[in-house]
Amino acid sequence: MRIIKIFFVFIIMLFVSFIFSMRASAALIGSTSQATLSISPSVGKYNVGDNFTASVYLNTNNQNVVVVAAYIKYDQNHLEATSIDVNSSVFSFQAENTIDAQKGLIMITRGIPTPGVNTSNGLIAKINFRAVSNVTPVNDNVSFVFGVGATDESNVILDDGRGTDILTGVYGAKYQVGDYSDGALLKAIGDSKVYVIDDGQKRWIPTVDIFNANGYNWANIVEVLPSVLDSIASGPDIKSPVTIPEGSLIRAKGDIDVWIVKYVGSKKFKRLILSPSVFNSYRHLHWSDIKEVDQSVVDSFDTSNLVRAVNDPKVYHLFSSGDTGEKRWIKTQEAFTRLGFDWDSVYQINAVDRDSYITGEPIE
Repeated sequence: MRIIKIFFVFIIMLFVSFIFSMRASAALIGSTSQATLSISPSVGKYNVGDNFTASVYLNTNNQNVVVVAAYIKYDQNHLEATSIDVNSSVFSFQAENTIDAQKGLIMITRGIPTPGVNTSNGLIAKINFRAVSNVTPVNDNVSFVFGVGATDESNVILDDGRGTDILTGVYGAKYQVGDYSDGALLKAIGDSKVYVIDDGQKRWIPTVDIFNANGYNWANIVEVLPSVLDSIASGPDIKSPVTIPEGSLIRAKGDIDVWIVKYVGSKKFKRLILSPSVFNSYRHLHWSDIKEVDQSVVDSFDTSNLVRAVNDPKVYHLFSSGDTGEKRWIKTQEAFTRLGFDWDSVYQINAVDRDSYITGEPIE
């Protein structure tokens, strides 16, 4: 039984004392009339896979204690207790030092000879945790098993020779786990607004249609405390993705380069139109059809530098700079394959476009 272990430590050590200090904004269970136990930090925010340490402290309320038993429950579904470190403990004797991962229970019992310890902030042990999966706890998810006067839970034993338990209050801890890197979808508890993290900013997704059009997944939304969202800088609202049809002419805002786009299955390609004279050689292209888009839209297409003129079987690799450029004939299919080119990216162009590039050495 738990009480036998405590008295065993009490007799062998001729009584053990310990002090604990409460840190921060954790909610008190019980009272501070006598000894208290606490966990520091009392709040924390970690990403999945992070390792962190929670320290267990004792406040003896100006009394001498010789034994402390800290029984701590933790959320084993989202946190993993990996080890217990007692190297800096104010208690010198160890009776229990156990992690029960199935129950999510940590059992620490330590002692010290009489006259014990008298402290407001005495370290009992450090518990090393690993963040396992996303969670935004409403209540403490690391807390003491505690009941005033109980002998099979957390206890603080006074150095009075009678095994008097003077633990009257405990402070737990609340640890949030969430990977809020770019692409994370967040919403505050109690609020319907959904945000996506983009370049370190939170951007509101105003409608269901915009959410779906951007390919977001409703199952990936993580509820967080409002304070978490408040701590992230705001960016512009998310808009519906720009629809760019096959054969469209696009230009990034503030840029002069004009690109023509094409789709092959799920592949998206763009090709630079070298100059205004080349543009005008295509009678079906009109300057008024050029769409100004964000640079991100232009960047979403893979650049193709492979062309073949109408009625010409030769495939060229283009090298362009401003209004000048060079074309190099890829002489064999083996050379094409060896260089890792994609046949789907080859554009068919007119002879004016082809001949606007100077001819370089063939690619053997």
